[in-house]
Amino acid sequence: MSQKTNNKKLISFGILMGIFFILFFGSFIPILLGYSYPIVFWIIGGIFLIFSIVSPNLLAPIYEGWMLFAKVASWINSRLILGIIFFVLVTPMGFFMKIIKYDVMKRKFEFDAESYRVFSTPKNKVSMEKPY
Repeated sequence: MSQKTNNKKLISFGILMGIFFILFFGSFIPILLGYSYPIVFWIIGGIFLIFSIVSPNLLAPIYEGWMLFAKVASWINSRLILGIIFFVLVTPMGFFMKIIKYDVMKRKFEFDAESYRVFSTPKNKVSMEKPY
């Protein structure tokens, strides 16, 4: 058991997994698909609940394995989601802006311009008192 894993975490993990196995795999899926109630998932959920109450330290290897799986899954999911967002949203916007020749950064060189400075408007006191 690592230093970050304490009994409180193990107890909540055991209760959560026990209830999840009983409700989701033991009740919801069989009702949804029209199967009979599988006793195996009720037993697994009961074991999780009993271990979380009696001896939470027995759940430590399962908890560590589950957290390792969660880290790997989160690493994969974050890259997958960010990749999808990039290729579905950002890339088409870039292509569209290139087609209509819109330059957000205004990088076009102007030979006759004295300066590229964009002057801002001065702020009054009211805008500082209520910024939103």
